[in-house]
Amino acid sequence: MIRAVVFDLDDTLYPEISYAEDGFRKAAAILENLYGVKNAYQKIRTLFDEDRMGVFDRLCSSESVPEKAVEDAVDTYRKNQPEKLEFYPKTKDVLQYLRQNGFKTGVITDGRPFSQRAKIRALGAEAYFNAIIVTDEIGREYRKPHPRAFEEMARKLNVRTEEMMYVGDNPQKDFAVKEYLPLKTVQIRTGGLYQDAEYRNDIVPDEIVADIREILELVRS
Repeated sequence: MIRAVVFDLDDTLYPEISYAEDGFRKAAAILENLYGVKNAYQKIRTLFDEDRMGVFDRLCSSESVPEKAVEDAVDTYRKNQPEKLEFYPKTKDVLQYLRQNGFKTGVITDGRPFSQRAKIRALGAEAYFNAIIVTDEIGREYRKPHPRAFEEMARKLNVRTEEMMYVGDNPQKDFAVKEYLPLKTVQIRTGGLYQDAEYRNDIVPDEIVADIREILELVRS
């Protein structure tokens, strides 16, 4: 019997690109105002769409600006605190239903604590969850699929791991925890960047859904 539903954050509850775009705009303003890079935002997006790695390094190299420009752009991006982010459609309705019908709810997310907490604040996510764990606050070595955060979440929610459902999008991170713990896993296909990656250790989720509302049928069954 499922008593708790725990979610990944990025590209599961909201589109991560919205956070990235906000940071890109602020970094672009620095590059334009301090270093004279024209159309910096458009150039950043083009490079990002080609390859997510080293976007600011590649842009600054092509623009022949000093290395300090890269440092300033990266620092601005990493320190970004967006005023507001939006959940995917119907997500708040599902989260409210779960809480109102006696299910515990939580979030387990990887990433730099400053950035992840900024996203959580911008979403107003604290109102919808009983517990939120940023794995890097425990230690980078405990990033998913390490079982440590899931065991800690079960303790926080006062449930057994087999009474937890974990909903995520990333085949490389979110489902291989079943190698260690008997929780139920669900992949939600939101169109996120990693949804079509290979499943880590060939461990597939128990269920695959296209709409978060399908979660409700799964917890009722």
